Amino acid sequence: MDNADSLSVRWVKGYTPQKVLFVNNNTICYPCGNFLIFMDINTKKEKVLQCENGSIGVFTTNSTKNIVAFAEQRLKPFINLYSFPELTKTSVLMDGAELDYVLLEFSYSGFYFASFSSLPEFNLTIWNWKANVRLCSESVVGMQPTVLSFNPVNQLQLCLASEERLLLWNIERCDDFHLLKRIDVKLPAEDGTPVVSEDVGIGPDSSALTYYGPKMLISAQAGLVGDLANTFVPRELKKTLVQPISVCWTPISDLYVGCKTGQLLLVDAELHRAVVLATPFNEQLSSGSMKNMSSNLTMSVYPELKPCAVKTLALNKKGLYTAGLDGILYCIKVTPQKVEIEECFSVGMPIRNIAFSVDFESLLVATETGSMHIYKPSQPDKVTTVLDIHSGDYVSAALLGTGKQYCVSARILGAVQVWSVADGKLISTLVLPVKIKVMASCPSSNYVALGTETGHIYFINLAKVETPHLVYQIHLHNISIQCLEYDHGGQYLLAGCSDGHMFILNAKPSKQFKVLGYTEVKDEIMGCSLAFHMSKKIVNCLILASQTGDDKSHGATWLTRFDLLGDLTASSTSVDHRGMMNDVAIRKQQCQAELPLTSVILNTDHHVYGYCTLTRTIYKYKITKGSSNDTFNLITQAKVEGHQLGPGFLYLSANQQYLVSVARDGYIQLRDASNLQGTHLETQCHSYRLGGVKSIALSLDCRTVLTTGVHDGTIVCNTERFDPAGSERNKVVLDYNRSMISMLDQSCVAEDKALAVLEQQREGTKDKLDVAADTSHLSPGTLTLSASSFSIASTSSSKSYQRVDDSRFPESTWLETKMAEAVEKDNRKHAEAKAKLKQGIKKLRATIKRMMLENENVPEIERLEHHEFNLDLKEQKRLHSEGEEKVAKVRETIEMENLANQYLREVIKRECWDNMSVKGRTLEAFSSGLAVTNYPMRERSSGELELLKKVMQQRTIELIDLKARKDIVETPPKKEEKEDEEAEDEESKEEESTALKGSLTSEYGVVNPYLYKQLELHTKDEKINQIILLQDVIYNIKTAFNKEFDATYKQKEVEMARVKDRTMRILEIMQQLDMDEEVWLPTMSNKELPEREFEVQDSEITAERYLTPEQKRKLEEEYKAEQLRLLAAKADNWRERALKDMMGGVLETKKSDILKMEIPVPYFMDKPEFEWTEEQIKQAKEYAIKEQELNEEKDKYRKTLESELKKLQSSVAESRSNFDDIMNKLFEKKVRTEMIIYQEELKICNLVFSLRIEEEIQNRNAQINYILEEQKDFMAVKSQMTQNMKVMVDRFRESYDDLVAEDRLLDRGFRKEFSDVSATMVDQLYKLYKRRPKVQLQRIQVATANPFEDQSQSVDDSHASFLAAMVDLDSLDSKPENLDPAVWNRFCESRRKKIESENQVRFKAVTLAEMQMFLQRRMEEDENNGQQINNLIQELNNSLREIKSQFQLNLMVQLVLKQGQVEVTSSDFIPDYSNSIFLHKGVVEDLNSTIQLLGEKKVASMVERKDFRKKIVQVEWECQKMLMQMDDLHNKIRDILKFKISKQAQMYLREANYDSQINANIMGMERSVQGQEKFHSKVLKKKQEAIKELEKQIAQLKREMKVMDRQLKEQHISVSERQNIQEMITPVESEQDSRNRFRDLMQHNRLMELSRSQAEDIAILRSELERQRMKSFPILAETEQYSYA
Repeated sequence: MDNADSLSVRWVKGYTPQKVLFVNNNTICYPCGNFLIFMDINTKKEKVLQCENGSIGVFTTNSTKNIVAFAEQRLKPFINLYSFPELTKTSVLMDGAELDYVLLEFSYSGFYFASFSSLPEFNLTIWNWKANVRLCSESVVGMQPTVLSFNPVNQLQLCLASEERLLLWNIERCDDFHLLKRIDVKLPAEDGTPVVSEDVGIGPDSSALTYYGPKMLISAQAGLVGDLANTFVPRELKKTLVQPISVCWTPISDLYVGCKTGQLLLVDAELHRAVVLATPFNEQLSSGSMKNMSSNLTMSVYPELKPCAVKTLALNKKGLYTAGLDGILYCIKVTPQKVEIEECFSVGMPIRNIAFSVDFESLLVATETGSMHIYKPSQPDKVTTVLDIHSGDYVSAALLGTGKQYCVSARILGAVQVWSVADGKLISTLVLPVKIKVMASCPSSNYVALGTETGHIYFINLAKVETPHLVYQIHLHNISIQCLEYDHGGQYLLAGCSDGHMFILNAKPSKQFKVLGYTEVKDEIMGCSLAFHMSKKIVNCLILASQTGDDKSHGATWLTRFDLLGDLTASSTSVDHRGMMNDVAIRKQQCQAELPLTSVILNTDHHVYGYCTLTRTIYKYKITKGSSNDTFNLITQAKVEGHQLGPGFLYLSANQQYLVSVARDGYIQLRDASNLQGTHLETQCHSYRLGGVKSIALSLDCRTVLTTGVHDGTIVCNTERFDPAGSERNKVVLDYNRSMISMLDQSCVAEDKALAVLEQQREGTKDKLDVAADTSHLSPGTLTLSASSFSIASTSSSKSYQRVDDSRFPESTWLETKMAEAVEKDNRKHAEAKAKLKQGIKKLRATIKRMMLENENVPEIERLEHHEFNLDLKEQKRLHSEGEEKVAKVRETIEMENLANQYLREVIKRECWDNMSVKGRTLEAFSSGLAVTNYPMRERSSGELELLKKVMQQRTIELIDLKARKDIVETPPKKEEKEDEEAEDEESKEEESTALKGSLTSEYGVVNPYLYKQLELHTKDEKINQIILLQDVIYNIKTAFNKEFDATYKQKEVEMARVKDRTMRILEIMQQLDMDEEVWLPTMSNKELPEREFEVQDSEITAERYLTPEQKRKLEEEYKAEQLRLLAAKADNWRERALKDMMGGVLETKKSDILKMEIPVPYFMDKPEFEWTEEQIKQAKEYAIKEQELNEEKDKYRKTLESELKKLQSSVAESRSNFDDIMNKLFEKKVRTEMIIYQEELKICNLVFSLRIEEEIQNRNAQINYILEEQKDFMAVKSQMTQNMKVMVDRFRESYDDLVAEDRLLDRGFRKEFSDVSATMVDQLYKLYKRRPKVQLQRIQVATANPFEDQSQSVDDSHASFLAAMVDLDSLDSKPENLDPAVWNRFCESRRKKIESENQVRFKAVTLAEMQMFLQRRMEEDENNGQQINNLIQELNNSLREIKSQFQLNLMVQLVLKQGQVEVTSSDFIPDYSNSIFLHKGVVEDLNSTIQLLGEKKVASMVERKDFRKKIVQVEWECQKMLMQMDDLHNKIRDILKFKISKQAQMYLREANYDSQINANIMGMERSVQGQEKFHSKVLKKKQEAIKELEKQIAQLKREMKVMDRQLKEQHISVSERQNIQEMITPVESEQDSRNRFRDLMQHNRLMELSRSQAEDIAILRSELERQRMKSFPILAETEQYSYA
């Protein structure tokens, strides 16, 4: 291959993610990857235009002028314009964007072109594409538009729309100056309700009677100043607006807008109002929302319009055509009588865009899934499909068989397509419901293999390319298929998975794609390469795999090499029963590369080519033997630089002569595989922005190169151009090609028959999929067309959908099946050994069970532990360790949760308990149930105390100053008046203390003398100081209450101690009296003792307590000691027994034990009395006497105890009642304290609110100043532009006047020009001079023509037709008789010159009118801007200042008033109802409401009267102030007039540092002198240079004068000679002639004298006229004088 060889693009196929547009009436255009494709819709022929630099970005077309424009995707991209069908570059637009363009658009007519750039400019730029001139631009920062459209009837108007905004732009021009004017269209909300804009007015809230201050803007309330304040809308007021996605202009310059959520809007381009024509739910707007609608936004929903897709719009005479995701084309017809919507036809898949041709006869419908249709409104029943190639990214493309006629491509979504190599015609399409991962074409047979993510391989029969079918499928593995590779002989198919399994299949259909086995490599297979030896029928395999821990983005380092013999079968000895290849049999070797490689290629000469992405280098290695039989080494032989972007991939031609490299940069490089020196061929087929090249395929003769892109969805077929007889290497290639094709053709014939047999077998068991009946198995984007009422003419290619048949195959994979078969085989082989092992295990288990039973019966000292019977100690340890690990994990989790809870507890405790100087607690009553809580308080910080101290000091100074001023200003009153004033002061103090203070703090006893009076709070500092002082008052109130609370708390503790003592005594008495009653025992709750919350009691823990081994041992020891003590206590103790027998167990009898005493009954008392002896009778009498005495003592003691019990119980009850009374008083004080605190906090809230209002006023003031500065800057710029425009218009007017004057001179000079012609003929020629051809003159249109009506000719066309008609008038047939042809030609030239002059005058008149209108609009804008500035100044100086002063004077005063109904007092036992009336509650409430309403009205009237009176007082005060100022000014004027002082003295008095001022003046004068000297030197230098230049010119003129003198002498000589000759020739004149000449000369002199005298008279009269005019109108005369000057 010579260096002169090159690659040319044969065809390109793919589908665009952009819109499809018409170039002319019969040709459509769309971008595809790095190319633009032009398709004739009638012949289906295509043309391809490749981008020269970078890649193709956005594009657009101008179908009226057959121009296509596209932007390059690169840094500082260009916009290239090409003409069609020549495909020649007409213009290049530069410097419009830094990074990328988003939208491009042509005007319908004229030469305007619009572009919108992305980051960082966001510029809308207008160009003149004919002249390559950038006219104007405007930045719209942050906007991401989706639509850009010119108005077809007005080329000076365009629309720019995004999902957030809709903008209309007007192009205003002034000669060559252009300006973009922006108009924002307010969009309605999605729900149809009007969007409420922010109120622009300020002032008090008129809806409320009480004055809470002025109502400011929301932005001022939010504290915003700047640009954000102008666009701020609160979240609660925000509404979801419609999102425009498509626009379409109407013939009357209105705008249809389609929205993302289905709304259809109509925008009036003049009024800028949006009208909702249809909503997705077809709901009418409520009448309330219609009433509240703003003037800039009008909504009305047509009930006749049902919801339709509006993603794309196009307008025709028949109506508005819409389409979208539902795949249906609608036509909306709007008439004054009704609104109709019609379904034209259904595509069955989402429609991307629709567009009309130039003649509006054909409508292009482009779908999202790769099909294009032509719909003609005149023939609605016939729809033509011009393209149907599917969409999506390609997996790969390959040549079918030997690659002579067809190629195959596969998309990720399952579409397999067959193309013609010659012209790129789509032959057929097969859609599978799977996601394809990889594809490979078999060279020895006409089929392809598809690998999927699920581990399946599908085999597609392409022997009949028109009808492809799925003939076989196999499920190898559950892991995704990463690579599929055939050897060049078509013997084997290698399938690699991502887990390292490499499967080897027989590639011949006659062997039914038998899986021969598999081998395992490292972690993940990155690629594989096969080298086929034609003579030996041996295939060498090289696999690239990654290891664990490798960075797969950089490649892999592990290489595995093995060989496959030609006679390899699944039953051979090289494959074991599990299907795994024997490493020794296949000579498997491994090697680790030094650098990570992304691609490797193996050739038959034991060389390896590798691409390293890190170094961007292609390496050539030599394979050598390694240290062992299972390893090999690589020796670097050559290396060459690769591609700029990685990763790169390598491919080797079948003849192994050429090495091809591709990468993400989109380039293809062909090199000589022997030495890698130089790049024979390099071309860019795909864009690096879309991922570059994904796959490449070469034909056997290396003449056809097929590539696919990563993400551009494009397949490119390139043809290599070279002379086969021009190189020996090319001859070798052709020889190899012929031998290889002969071998493969023989194999194809036999294997195609086998494919037919497989297809017949499959058809016998499974029918084809009925697409219309079941679409659930179709891939995404393969929807059918509904042709219920329309006939769609499809292309010649065939499309079929086939269901994957899984019923014939088991759910398990081939690998799982092999493993199951191997396990079953092993089980059959070792069945007897397994049975013996099982029987032995059973016997051993029975023996151990018997031993464990015997172990239970042996003595404890001989008994074994259970774990000692465990035979598998390792398993026990493993289970124990697993259990410990789980326990450790659970323990760690619990510990972390506990730690988090502890941290949270510490934070809460620190913030809510530790930092509190007064802990919060509750005090509860004994019986009443009252509970009073104290005030938890933090310790005031040093900063707060310092601030309080500062405020108090400031307030002290203010009070002293106020007292001093009163003493100075006020005169002391008389004694009687003084007493009256003291009485009034006392009354005012009382009133102030009760009402004006606004709280009851003084009654509580907390008085702060530094507090301001409520009527004295005017300034911001005073309000802030008042807030600090009020906070101190609240703090003191809380502190005082807490002290009383603590005293009560201590009192409760004392009472509880007393009650507890008495209760214990009560319990003892009740125990002695054998009374079983419940006794109340006072306790403190957790609320009263919150410290107990930090202590966990044992009763709170419900779970069993966990004890450590040491604690368990300690408890056991204590239990044993206790048991020993009890045993010792049970022993015989004679001392205690003797004491119990003699004295009842005590040494002294207590009085409290008298109730328990019993006298022993004599033993004979059980006998009858007649059996008693005298001694016994005597003992019985003594017993009776003792028993009676004991009972009396018991009764006496019992009564004593009962009386004591009653006293104790009454004492306890009294204590409880007394403390409850104390608690009641504390509770009432707490209520009063809360009321006072709330009153003070209300004061603080009012002050904070007033500060907030004041801050809002300041924010509004700052915002107005900000807007004012912006408006002034804007006004300055606009004023400068207006002045420039005035100068431009004046200059243009002068040129126009000159042109008009020249045109008039042409008309006046006609007769002079033809003075050599007779007067009659001149009149006749003048009539012809004024004559124009009878052609209908077309008026010059500023805007473009209407595209939907009969188009009139353009200005250029009308002018051309006019000139063509002038040819007839210039012909000799129109020449008058007896006129010289030379004069006629001269006349025609003069007439054409006159016509051109008239055209120029007419054109300049239109341009001048446009410029004047432009200037008028600018002047109106300046006036509007000036009015806005005046309004802002007025608002700032008047409205805002008045509001601020009113707010500062209208103070909000808090008053304490008594409220409630006046009812009959019930102080007496029986109330007196004599003066009472029994009324219903409703009457009283109605009366109260009426009184309240009247009171509010009275308050409003008082407020109004107060404001009016205040204004009167203010006006009087201002009047008095002005009068005093006037007097002061008069006095100053009088003093100034009397005082004489020089300027030097004035400066001396005025300046603080007079000497420095004098020095500064001297230095300034010195600087001015230096500057004047420099300026003088510069002027002198310029003058000297000018003198030198003049001297040079003088010398030059002298030289020229000398030359002219010589020439003059020569001329004198020649004149004298001529005169002599003339005298000799001319005859002597007669005397009569001399007299006539003399008479004529005298007459001429008289006329000259007469004209001179008349001129003098005219000058005198003119001067007199000017004098009279100045006398009558002096101002007008001066103005005219200046104007003339």
